[in-house]
Amino acid sequence: MKIESNRPTLPSANAKRSAPGEAGFSPQTPQSSAAPSVKAAAPTLAAHGILALQGLEDPTARRARQIRRGHDSLDALEALRLGLLEGAAPGAVRTALDRLLRERDDSGDDALNAVINDIDVRVAVELAKLEQR
Repeated sequence: MKIESNRPTLPSANAKRSAPGEAGFSPQTPQSSAAPSVKAAAPTLAAHGILALQGLEDPTARRARQIRRGHDSLDALEALRLGLLEGAAPGAVRTALDRLLRERDDSGDDALNAVINDIDVRVAVELAKLEQR
């Protein structure tokens, strides 16, 4: 069967038209003339609360991210050391060190912050040395 969309739709020849007042389809409505009152929709405070919670970060996730950043910084420093021993400082390592230094954030743990600060100082010193070359 081929369907052609350019044909106009016509009423069926078998369709029977009813005169007003004849029995046909009519919705079941109560006979009272007063329509039920419509109340305004209440603000969705629950949705606002959920959206606000999505913006909050879990302290353990922040701490884990800073630990990972510290490990990545130490790995990049090691890669830089090996590159310098081979005679060339890879540009990708320099870029990674610079990016890691910019991603600094507070972990919420004072002891961890102290260790991360020491690593960041070492990264900054190595970047300064690389800029002088």
